[in-house]
Parts: sequence; C-alpha cells; structure tokens
Amino acid sequence: MPLDFYTLIIISVFVILFFAGTALLIRKNEQRYLGIIFLIRTKYGINFIKKLSKLPGWKFIADFAIVASLSGIGALYLSSQGRAKNLSLIFPVFGIFACFLNFHTAELFIAGTIFVLLVAAIIRKFPNHYLIFAIFSILIFTITARGYLIIFPHAQMEILTTLSMSILISIFGLPAFILGALTLHAYEIIFMHSEIPGISPMLPGVKDGEIGLGFLGYSEIFIPIWYGIITLIVLLTSHEISHGILSYVHKINLKSTGLLTFGIIPIGAFVEPDEDAMKKSEGYKRMQIYVMGSFANFAVAMLGVLLLTLLVSAAYSPDNGMLVGNVMNDSPAYYANLSEGTTIYKVNDENPWKQLKNLSQNKTVILETNKGNFTITTTQHPNIEGRGYIGITYSLPINKGLENSENFINILLELLKWIVLLNFLVGITNLMPVSPFDGGKMTEEIIASLNLNKKIVEHIVLAIIGIVLFLIIINAFPILKIISDIF
Repeated sequence: MPLDFYTLIIISVFVILFFAGTALLIRKNEQRYLGIIFLIRTKYGINFIKKLSKLPGWKFIADFAIVASLSGIGALYLSSQGRAKNLSLIFPVFGIFACFLNFHTAELFIAGTIFVLLVAAIIRKFPNHYLIFAIFSILIFTITARGYLIIFPHAQMEILTTLSMSILISIFGLPAFILGALTLHAYEIIFMHSEIPGISPMLPGVKDGEIGLGFLGYSEIFIPIWYGIITLIVLLTSHEISHGILSYVHKINLKSTGLLTFGIIPIGAFVEPDEDAMKKSEGYKRMQIYVMGSFANFAVAMLGVLLLTLLVSAAYSPDNGMLVGNVMNDSPAYYANLSEGTTIYKVNDENPWKQLKNLSQNKTVILETNKGNFTITTTQHPNIEGRGYIGITYSLPINKGLENSENFINILLELLKWIVLLNFLVGITNLMPVSPFDGGKMTEEIIASLNLNKKIVEHIVLAIIGIVLFLIIINAFPILKIISDIF
C-alpha cells in the first residue's frame, strides 16, 4: 500500500481521538474559552507539592534563580530586599564558574577563587546595593563574554555585537538576551529580507507519514508525537510544580492545579495560588514564586545535557572510529562514493576525529574504513573561511556488546534531545518582560520596588510592552508568507 494511505489512516485515528476526547470534556462541563480551549481544574498533586515544599533550601535556590535570570538587576533587587546574606553565598558560585571558564592554569584559578571569596566576605560584611549591582554585573559579563566565544567559536560575529550583548545580559539578564536576539532578527527581516521567522508557534503536523509537532518556518525541526507528549509532560510538570513549591514555602495555599488544553491536547499547565494571599505577601516572595518556573525548565535542560553526556560516553567511544552519517550532494565525499554507515578508522594513518576537526582546504586525505580506503581532496568549507571540507556528517559508533541495545539507546538520546531543547526554549521565552509571561510579572515587581511615581511606572511598563510587541510582530511577519504559500 502507498505511504499516503498510511498517512491518511494515522490522521484519521488522530482526528477521531481528538473529537471523541473533546466531546467528553464538553459533556463534563469543564470551563471553556473560544469553543474548544478547556481549563481543567483539579486538586490532584497538591499534597505532593506541599510535601516537596518542606525540603530545605528553596529560598536560597529561588534567590539564585533571580540572579541567574536577571543578572545585575536581579542582585540589586535582592539587595534592596535585605537578601545580602544569600547574595554573599551566591557570588562564589558564579565566581568559581567564571574562574573555571577564564583561567586555564591552577595558579590563576586558585588566585581567582581567593579573590572571589574575599569579595563575597565584603558583600556579607558591608552590603551596599550599588556595589552589589556593579560586582555581579562585572562577574556575569566575564561569564557571558567567554560563553559567546566557547559556544560560537567560528561564528562570524562582530566584536561590537558580542560586547554589547554581553554588557546588556550582565546588567539586565536573560530578558536582554531575548530582546537582543529578536532585535537582530528583526533587522535581518526588515533590511536583509530574511524569510525565516524569529518566533514561531509549535503546531501539530505530519512529516514522512508520522504525526508530530513542528514550527512554521523551521521544517528541519520535527518532534515525533510520542517524544513531544513526554517532553511536554516533563516541561509543564516541572514548571508548575516549582511555582507551587515556592507558594507553599511562603505559606500561600494552592486552590487547584490543572491543565489548559486545545481539545484534548495539553497546551499548558497551571497551579492556582490564593490570589488574596499573593497580593498581601512581600514583593520578593512573589518574585521567588514567579522566577522558579523558568529556572525549573533550565534545571531540567541542564539535567538532560548531563544525562545525554553520560549516556553517550557509556555507549559510544571515539576509539571505535567515526561513523559516517549524511553525505552531502556535490561534495568531495559524494564524488569519492563514500556512503552513509561507513566506519572511518583512520585519516592519513592518524585519529580521524583529530584530523577531520583540523582539515585545511586543497589537501589530499586517505580514509581507512570498513569498506576499503578512499582518497579525497578537500575543498573550501561553505561556512567557515579557511577550513577544509569533505562534506559528511559523522557520529560515534556504538560500543561492542551494546549493538542489540542501540535502538533503545537512540530512543533515549532522541527523547533527551527534545527535552533539553524545548525546556530551554520555553524557559527563556517565559522570561520575556511582558505579561502574561512570568518575566513580565517579575519586571513589574522590580519597577514597583523603585518607589517611582505611579504615572512614571505606567509609562515604563507601556514602553516595554510597546517595544516587545513591535519586535514580536516583525519577527512573526514571515509566518504570513508561509501561510499564504500553503494556501
């Protein structure tokens, strides 16, 4: 039977389940918006959240999350709220990490660590709001600037852009990263006529006969449905449980937990704290509750990276050679008839990982593989100036003895990959400085703490909303062309 028939069967089953489940929700009289968007409230999970809130250290973690999310401004806010004691403990965590990134000898690392501990002692003994703001901003700048060089070692990025972004992030935190990225992409859309949207909704779709989740304008990103469902459950659960934990830490009861669904498809989750108790609580307590959602997503993403690393190191080894993935059309490897699935043992009689990482152009290389030897002459890399190119993607071959488990290992790796990506994207998007995002509520708390004139506060909030909406509209503009092409 043709593939299209199976695609039709899959879509039909999905549609039947969707409408049957939606009809069941309608009969149960769940709260509805726009016809088939449901707000499903429950008491399920409240006792579990309450038990978790009794574990020690949540207030410190929340303060750490505020600094990690809002950098210098976050440290200034906590200092103004009398949280200098926790800041004196948070500073060494960032400081030692900065030393690890920037100092590559034991002597410099030890000297840097001693200096960091000395500054932390000064913060604790002589807390000053503006001093704390300055030293945290400088410290986070050293981390951010170095981070750009580590993550984008070959990026054609102007030094002015790198420095300006690092400065903004070190002062205003991750919201500055989001707005900076949206601004740069808006520039590309307006002046360079980019057709790639800067923001895109995640929507259900079908690719190669498989139902999943994708993003308009990013056809290469497609999450098979079961990976997507598990990832969303992990993402939403961690995000909302963390809000609930801090609510109970601050003696604010939860009225309910629940799901927001499109038909039967979960599109959000929530915990519902007592609104009166929230309004009466101190500002920094509300701030801690708001920040923990995104921080939980970042923590899950980092845990996912750790598990990915451990799984890959346990199951794969570079000593087994290099496994060829895709072979690019019209590349040197393509014309040499190198095929997918080939294992490369040596390149020019040396370690293939070292040799292919440092290829120069117009160089002849001999590949020793499980399918014989291949002689290939490199060309100029299409994206990296001065770098050689043979036109393959590659990965690690599975360790001996684990061949029968390779499919299961690949499933775990694929799932962890999507958990990391979506938790990071949702975590950082949630820090956008406008409501209903948590970042918007945090921004309002910070502005309120400045004790400014009410009209000035309203103007600042409106200005932020206007800037963010303008950037969102520009970044979403290419989606209109994509939709018009579809129809």
